[in-house]
Amino acid sequence: MRIFVINPGSTSTKLALVELADTEATIIEQRELSHPGPLEPTADLARRHALLEGERALWQEAAAIAAQGGLLGPLPAGAYAVTEALVTASLSSPYGFHPANLAAPLADALAKRLGRPAFVVDPPSVDEMLPVSRISGVPGVARRSRVHALNLRFVARRLAETLGAKLEELTLAGAHLGGGSTCALFQGGRMIDTTDGLLGEGPFSPNRAGTVPIHGVFSLIEQHGLDGAKELLARRSGFLGLLGTQDLRELSSRALEPAVAIIIEAYALSVAKALAGLAAHARPQAFFLTGGAARFEAAVSLIKTRLEWLAPVYLYPGEFEAEALALGVYRVLSGLEPSRVYPP
Repeated sequence: MRIFVINPGSTSTKLALVELADTEATIIEQRELSHPGPLEPTADLARRHALLEGERALWQEAAAIAAQGGLLGPLPAGAYAVTEALVTASLSSPYGFHPANLAAPLADALAKRLGRPAFVVDPPSVDEMLPVSRISGVPGVARRSRVHALNLRFVARRLAETLGAKLEELTLAGAHLGGGSTCALFQGGRMIDTTDGLLGEGPFSPNRAGTVPIHGVFSLIEQHGLDGAKELLARRSGFLGLLGTQDLRELSSRALEPAVAIIIEAYALSVAKALAGLAAHARPQAFFLTGGAARFEAAVSLIKTRLEWLAPVYLYPGEFEAEALALGVYRVLSGLEPSRVYPP
């Protein structure tokens, strides 16, 4: 079975053709089509439709289409059939707009042309948090789950296989380390507690702030205004704000400089504290680190040192979004999981 994958980002669209056999995913061919930064959504959608037309060889023989989910509101994990309601929500963006919101409309148009099914899988708004995990201590302010659910769930399944068990039988805590950094605790196959990578809580990252002292947020708003403070926290913080660069290769080469070393240590500490905090629910059998920054050895070695006294730490560097999207659709088409309906 072959699945065609659509994964839009802010300045590129990733496409892949993935072969599935016995839950093993093999990427047959993939493309990353670069283009200028996003315009308003309607124009950006039309531009990406045009890009797809030039890649007919990738999608014309696919059995189904798998699309990255956007900000669709709190949802259980799984694969959601692309329907008119899901496309409308993706484009109207009541929960916020991200380029991934364009994936479902792109998949829908292609699926109608081909007469084949389309799905979005494990969007970043997957929310399976326990009620107690939502309580923040401030009336009217609940903790939210906005994480790299797709990659975290894929890696959690792989780690469970490595440990010779099903994901539902284990307690695992993992971090996706990339342009944004998010963490999740898996228990009974569900993410019962998470961090929020979009101006929420958790580790800082190459350009995002992560958890920030409240008094500091007030100060930033006074200095820069609300919009300026949001811009600073979401795009000009982390390594970029503290060291003037978000290039982890450059920071690796400078890791012995005292001013750089202490920031790398602080980053590692922020990741370890987030994962150890999730472990307060229940001691995990293992931790895992994934995402592009899981290759950042100067930090990863420090994270492992701070966590290994609790449980082993496994590394899965890189992102596995194409494989995760395709496998999510395969599980539905093979009858291993039910197709979900949006809204739930």
